[in-house]
Amino acid sequence: MFSFVEMRLSLKNFIQALPDWWRRDFMWRLIAWPFLFIVLMYILSDANIFGWQDSSVCKNDLEIIHPALLLLTIILSVGGWLKAKDSALLFLGFLAAFALARELLGQGSTFVFIAGIIGLIIYCNRDLERIKTLLNSKWSTSLLGMCFICYFISQLFDRGLIKRIWWLVKMDTSLKLPYSSNIEEGLESLGGFFLVLTSITLIIHTRKLLNDRRKECKLNSVKD
Repeated sequence: MFSFVEMRLSLKNFIQALPDWWRRDFMWRLIAWPFLFIVLMYILSDANIFGWQDSSVCKNDLEIIHPALLLLTIILSVGGWLKAKDSALLFLGFLAAFALARELLGQGSTFVFIAGIIGLIIYCNRDLERIKTLLNSKWSTSLLGMCFICYFISQLFDRGLIKRIWWLVKMDTSLKLPYSSNIEEGLESLGGFFLVLTSITLIIHTRKLLNDRRKECKLNSVKD
């Protein structure tokens, strides 16, 4: 269990750490992916590839793809944890599980995801060694960051903020943003894809660390 004071302190430490991570460790080359993906979703929808000119068809397809990606992340992370016993992988598995719960429960269940994230932040704030492997991997943390960036942009489309900016630019509130529903769903799936990549890169990183430790132990035994 945790107190409100601990929750506030944990969130404060997390927020204060973000700017330094953003400047020092984030892989900036990844930032273009969501915007390129938006263009790709528009092209696919406009050309009626996969029948995606119909938003309901696109939504049905992506509502299968996104949970499947989250489930794959859980399987990879838990499987990696069973082999490496690295709690950072278990952390990632729980994160994907909370995201999957949000998808399965449907509308109005975002609080499950948010509560899960807060719980994980508090858990890690108690002992950062628990996710040391994740924090020491720039690729893993950057890909995880991209997952949340995609979810954030997706919510901007879902809440209508992008539409209102479009209205402001065009000075016409009757205009509709083309394929905004498809783009929103697509960005969520892209976020799930980034989460899968986070798990894969973290597994590779943990295996590398394990191999390095084994080599070091062999060298020490030879010296002895």
